[in-house]
Amino acid sequence: MEKQKLNIERVLHSSSQGIIWNFISSPEGMTRWLADKVEGAGGELTFTWGDLWRHHEIRKARIVKQSKNNYIRFRWEDEEDPNAYVELRIEKNELTNDYILLITDFAYEDDIESLQDLWEDNLERLHRNTGI
Repeated sequence: MEKQKLNIERVLHSSSQGIIWNFISSPEGMTRWLADKVEGAGGELTFTWGDLWRHHEIRKARIVKQSKNNYIRFRWEDEEDPNAYVELRIEKNELTNDYILLITDFAYEDDIESLQDLWEDNLERLHRNTGI
């Protein structure tokens, strides 16, 4: 069974594309909202959720495309669907001058709602921890 594409759009409360870019593309920025710890080296990202000494999950991803101040696309190393990826993209609304974060992710039909909830939680964490 093929995964379905999930698109999420969120208006951000920041007028600085550079600040937003840092939060969506750097390990330090991603640690503020995507995982408890993110490390990056050589085009690879390692995401850790939970306490290393207790229950935790570690997933690795490879950055497959990136355009500075525009988007980052990565693919989980354990992903079986060859078309699936995660993309975080910044766009500016020309009418309002607001920056918008566009998230693209993939999930099986039965998992779409829980994935959407997970992204909503992450976006709430982004706002709570950074103000954007």
